[in-house]
Amino acid sequence: MAIVIIFRVGSFLKNVFFPPPEPLPQVSFGVLPKIFFPDSVKKDFTYTIDTLTGELPDFPSQVKVYKIVLDEPDILAVQRADEKVKSLGFNIGPQQLSDTVYRWKSDDALVKDLVISVKLPEFNLSSSFLTNANVLSGKDVPTEAEAISIAQGFIEALSLYPEDIDDEKVVTKLLTISSGVVVPATSFSNAKLVNVYFFQKVKDKLPVIYPQGDLSTMSVTVGSGEREPEVVDARFFYQKISDDGATYPIKTAKEAFEELKSNKAFITSHQGTDLNILIKEVYLGYYIEGRQQDFLTPVIVFEGNNNFFAYVPAVKDEWVDK
Repeated sequence: MAIVIIFRVGSFLKNVFFPPPEPLPQVSFGVLPKIFFPDSVKKDFTYTIDTLTGELPDFPSQVKVYKIVLDEPDILAVQRADEKVKSLGFNIGPQQLSDTVYRWKSDDALVKDLVISVKLPEFNLSSSFLTNANVLSGKDVPTEAEAISIAQGFIEALSLYPEDIDDEKVVTKLLTISSGVVVPATSFSNAKLVNVYFFQKVKDKLPVIYPQGDLSTMSVTVGSGEREPEVVDARFFYQKISDDGATYPIKTAKEAFEELKSNKAFITSHQGTDLNILIKEVYLGYYIEGRQQDFLTPVIVFEGNNNFFAYVPAVKDEWVDK
């Protein structure tokens, strides 16, 4: 027993004072495609680190990049989609808009228009809810819990509800309609709509994030219907993450902060007029681009006051296509 204890203590001390070298990044996918970001917020910001420690965090030197699951072509995809869509009351269509995109319409009071991709888990629903008497009355606005259930049921009816949704992260926002424009509601009593946002579970302990900052690419809006609450608007885009991953070298938080200060970051949101941004949180996340992508790659996220969100690609530049 003494020999075993001495051996273990010796091994521990050896690893403390002479740690084994970290394995080299695998970089199995070669040079990665450049991350697609939409148009960035452009203002003359100044930045101050205001984290709890007053410092930038230390990141690992390498993080995994994952392949995105791409569905195989299905010659029966349109037929299957047609059956599901018509079960929801969209009985006009399908109208082909492209090789993979089709439109259906309803003939109810809301005049709904549903556009679906039969290649990707993606659909958009629009309607005349801004001028609809039932919606404007707010008589059947669902509770937030009811809105979540209605939104989930709608996505499930299309067989598109993802397995990796984190039920604890679902976000609801109360909205109202003022002069034909959707604006935040001050309370449930004056709400006309409930917006529901769905988020994917963490991957390797890192959050999955989207181009909209603290929102996602999976949103469904629920309002009053003729007899009961119903979905009146939706924007849904989802990418399934595989378990096929490889490690890549990443930037330090300091390097990313220098890129932020040099206007090389994607700034997704900022509210108010104060351009002096106090950086409250800095962390790694996996970025869903909002359009078809081949790889899930990490970004470094900067959060600040006035709903400031900015992303810097985390993988070192030499491993990203110029």
